Amino acid sequence: MFIRGKSAIYYKICFSSALLIVLGSVFLLSSSVSYGLSEAGNPLLYFEKRIVWIILGLICIYLINRIGLEKIKKYSFFIFLFSLLLLPLPAFFHQLRWIKIGPLSFQPAELVKLTFVIFLADFLSRKDKEINNWKILIIPVSFLLLITGILQLQKDLGTFVIIGAIFFFLLFLAGLKFKYITLFTVSGIVLLTVLVLIFPYRMDRIKIYLNPSIDAKGKGYQIIQSKITLGSGGIFGKGLGAGERKLKFLPVAHKDYIYAIVGEEAGFIGTSLILILFSILVFSAFEVSKLSKNKFEKYLSAGIGALFGFQFLLHAFVVLSIIPSKGTTLPFFSKGGSSFLVNFLTLGLLIIIARKTCLKVDFEDILVF
Repeated sequence: MFIRGKSAIYYKICFSSALLIVLGSVFLLSSSVSYGLSEAGNPLLYFEKRIVWIILGLICIYLINRIGLEKIKKYSFFIFLFSLLLLPLPAFFHQLRWIKIGPLSFQPAELVKLTFVIFLADFLSRKDKEINNWKILIIPVSFLLLITGILQLQKDLGTFVIIGAIFFFLLFLAGLKFKYITLFTVSGIVLLTVLVLIFPYRMDRIKIYLNPSIDAKGKGYQIIQSKITLGSGGIFGKGLGAGERKLKFLPVAHKDYIYAIVGEEAGFIGTSLILILFSILVFSAFEVSKLSKNKFEKYLSAGIGALFGFQFLLHAFVVLSIIPSKGTTLPFFSKGGSSFLVNFLTLGLLIIIARKTCLKVDFEDILVF
């Protein structure tokens, strides 16, 4: 029995995302036991929080489905504006990036990733024919710079890189001319360079990245241990829960370096499986974008695919020491509750678009034997 045609895309998204959520929860449990014990005497602390976030996410997706994509498009600017107003709120609570909500905490920057994509999808669906007009371009560029400024007050470079990459990708998809692509590329490189130079600790990270052995027991420790942890699993890994590096060697293993734990416990096979699942999810989102006849849904599904892809790559590149260390979560795996919830909602939006686009099928698109 096979599923072919457009229906296959929808089911690929459902299958890959379900497996990522299950595997992510399993590896979160495996990597967070010691942290749960030390923080609250509860080895299941972070796994229990994950269950809470899953339930909350399902409720939110149900509400989004009831509201419908048309209303989300209609109010996209106000949704984005609300998240933008939330972004600087941690400072009012004397926090760097988080807002405390009872026993849980929420990071507004995670929400801005999604709402900015929704805003851009709506904006481009209306203005893509005029995208090479500076008077039109200045609107999303201004919002990007505003977000960037607030994020730098929070010392958050990773979110800027992800949002900037998605912004560039969607403008390219909308038909931005080569001269503007070149201008944005050069401007982005200059801006990134400035953001690194004005914060001395970022320059230190680059120096340590280039030669972690100069401070092997200090700032270079995490980089060295990440590579050791990832490589120690070999081809098949040590077995689920049998990893040792998370216990006393690799700091924040359940957050910024959870992909290394996958490598230690599931080996090259496990890390390759995660890579394949994310690839299926991302390229299926792009296929949905290609098939969609609704411009808003076309740009939104492409933006969602890019969001998942860039987040995975940024996390994996840090773990593999391809780029300097930067605190970044792996979608559906890392402990961050707000990150998981927003990624869960993002996935829900993609599934709703895919169902609408791919399940309006002909007889040749149904199950065949």
